[in-house]
Amino acid sequence: MNRLGMMIDLSHSSVSTARAVLLISRAPVIFSHSSASAVCNNPRNVPDDLLQLLKKNGGIVMVNLYNRFVACGKKANIATVADHFDHIKKIAGSESIGIGGDYDGARGFPEGLEDVSKYPALIQELLQRDWTEHELAGVLRGNFLRVFEQVERVRDELQAEPASEKEISLKEVDNPCRSNLRTLLPSSGSLGRHHPSASLPLPFLLFLLIVF
Repeated sequence: MNRLGMMIDLSHSSVSTARAVLLISRAPVIFSHSSASAVCNNPRNVPDDLLQLLKKNGGIVMVNLYNRFVACGKKANIATVADHFDHIKKIAGSESIGIGGDYDGARGFPEGLEDVSKYPALIQELLQRDWTEHELAGVLRGNFLRVFEQVERVRDELQAEPASEKEISLKEVDNPCRSNLRTLLPSSGSLGRHHPSASLPLPFLLFLLIVF
């Protein structure tokens, strides 16, 4: 995916798969609509150890505004959402944050953030929490554009590299959660063998784990 210039989105992946991708990917990745696990412990949110890896990777978390993900289903308001921004900033820096709304995929949003027209109220809340205009310019567009540009730069750098033919045995992902990659790479014994029913190419398998 790095070689093809495909931006990797980890919002629907398991923690183990996200960790594997963050350790492998040469290009920045995104969580397109996730929040902070430390504020709301929901499986769709990002734990602190992954936020630290994301900072090293140069990627971003685009904060989801759905009540279930910002307040674990409880009543939420603008301050609740701002708590997620503050926590991600503390762990990974303001350059690691965007806004991932999720207005087209969920119902039930914080009071005062019912639709995108209310974004200025969130920005005002963050300004009152001593966020700078420079940091907020990154949140609103700059951070995502930087990631987009870096994904394309890595693509250009990898044009001469052939597609990977490494394989992961299907036994490695034979568990109740199909997006839970048990190990980062296949065992040495599985490399070099090819059997359609026993293994899949690593890039294709990672693509399936992330997308589905």
